[in-house]
Amino acid sequence: MSLRFDAASLSLGGSRILQPLSLQLAQGEQVALIGPSGAGKSSLLLLANSCHRPDGGSVELLGQDPWQLRAPALRRLRSRIGSVYQHPPLPALQRVVTAIGAGQLGQLSTLAALRRLLWPQDVAAIRDALQRVQLGDKLWQRCDRLSGGQRQRVGIARVLYQQPELLLADEPVSALDPRLADDTVALLCADARQRGATLLVSLHSVELALAHFPRLIGLRDGRIAFDLPRAELTPSLLTALYAGEQPATADEPALGSGIRIAPC
Repeated sequence: MSLRFDAASLSLGGSRILQPLSLQLAQGEQVALIGPSGAGKSSLLLLANSCHRPDGGSVELLGQDPWQLRAPALRRLRSRIGSVYQHPPLPALQRVVTAIGAGQLGQLSTLAALRRLLWPQDVAAIRDALQRVQLGDKLWQRCDRLSGGQRQRVGIARVLYQQPELLLADEPVSALDPRLADDTVALLCADARQRGATLLVSLHSVELALAHFPRLIGLRDGRIAFDLPRAELTPSLLTALYAGEQPATADEPALGSGIRIAPC
């Protein structure tokens, strides 16, 4: 099992963000997480990559409880998990080649990681990952020279290069135009399928979720409203999920809360 929540809950700043919820993702599953703004989608993903610790219940990642591990074992576990953020935390003065190469730092010794930060290694493979997101000409560009959409695609190239067993993406295409957003989600799905990796993606665009994912989880007010195969999802369920809010489509991608998440 790649991911298991057993009555996991989360409170931040004295407020309950996620009510006790249970779900599990088998190895190789591809699942879309949808719901209105403020539903708790980002918080659920931060539990799933061990950035946050549940204050109730338990979270199991790749067969392990991260909060029962010592620091070296936790580092190894986190190196097997890839995260894509809506606003990728890319250092402004860092070159794109270095930012993408950092995707594998968790798999290296401290000395080897420092060497890669000082001078890029494995440039051919990094260039290949960048070309897959249609940014092959940005290899030596500084990250602060990129647009928002380009930064998102660099964040995706980073996890393509990392090749994690569990890939978590939080609104990874919100700054992209509809065609590029569709191509990019398709790329994430194809990459995970080819490697047998597990993929959980939070999307505001219901259209994209329905087009690419066989299983959808609806989240509202920190609770799971439904967890269904795509074929069983009805318009009435979507209407109830987004009551009071118009769900985004691929033609009008929502931008979410705009909160920037630092890497763990």
